Amino acid sequence: MGRLNTPDEQEATLLWGRSYRGTAEAFVDSPRPKELERVFNDDLKKYFALACLSRSKSASQVLVEASSRVVFKVRVLLEKSIEKPVVTFSLRSDDFLFQAFSGWFYGSSKKQGVSVRFPLTSCVPTPMCASGCYAHDALDAAPLPLIRGVLNGVIARVYEEGGNNRRKRIERLLQPHTRRAAIAAHREIQGLPPGWTRKPRIRFAHVGEAAAYPNFSNMIAMQVKILTRGEVDCVVYTRHPMADKLDPNLWVVNYTLDKTTERATARVPNNARIVYSAWGGETSQCGAVNFLEHHRWVHMKPAGKGSVCPATLPETTDRRCDALRCDFCFNKV
Repeated sequence: MGRLNTPDEQEATLLWGRSYRGTAEAFVDSPRPKELERVFNDDLKKYFALACLSRSKSASQVLVEASSRVVFKVRVLLEKSIEKPVVTFSLRSDDFLFQAFSGWFYGSSKKQGVSVRFPLTSCVPTPMCASGCYAHDALDAAPLPLIRGVLNGVIARVYEEGGNNRRKRIERLLQPHTRRAAIAAHREIQGLPPGWTRKPRIRFAHVGEAAAYPNFSNMIAMQVKILTRGEVDCVVYTRHPMADKLDPNLWVVNYTLDKTTERATARVPNNARIVYSAWGGETSQCGAVNFLEHHRWVHMKPAGKGSVCPATLPETTDRRCDALRCDFCFNKV
């Protein structure tokens, strides 16, 4: 376990975050994750330190609150800085897509299982969710997961903006990743508690917004459906205005509201379940379920009315949905 940063180091981290404007120019030899980590190593480490500071229980509260106010801005600027040379590489190399798919397109969340991440640049954040986003927590703020989100976002944009030939190539390159994800989703079923069962599933997006790339996301969901003969469900958590472009025949949709948006129910797709982000523990009856704010060291107590997700209750020790035998969010409305 690494040592805690000193107060002077924490001050320096905050000063860096406040002054960060992104990297204007960078050159990469390839869009592979390890190469991007090498080129952007310094900024990636400093952002991670800033994210940790924004969640710290031992640092000065003044520093914690100040870092929380800038952490989303820094994350987005860093993602855009990484994205620029990747896009430049894509324009000069026919080998871009093959290299961009290196590693694993899909990821995994300990709590939710097999998942896909996108960059936070795909988000349309509310005033409450930007700094509170779980993308700033622990491993989701680490260099390689952040880079994977950026690469997935670039691939998605290339698909959205590309011609038929490029779209077909992306579909071919994605297929082995989807097959492995489907196998992993089925493997999760084998480890369920005795007497409990559910359908295998893939979550979109563990970080970022799948609905920001509706054509790409619908293609993936159709690929999952075809390759698994409909056995694996695609589940999306979203607050994006383009959520209504996700094919209702392919998706289980959880549309997220919070205190700043709970009156905006008109934008919720007809096939969606309303879920509520209870920042600070403030619950509401406007959603089918409330997700209490919960971070690695902080778990808010519920204050208000409405059903609460058991995985987010402060007294819960094992926060996996399967451990709680709950699949409420993963069934169609």
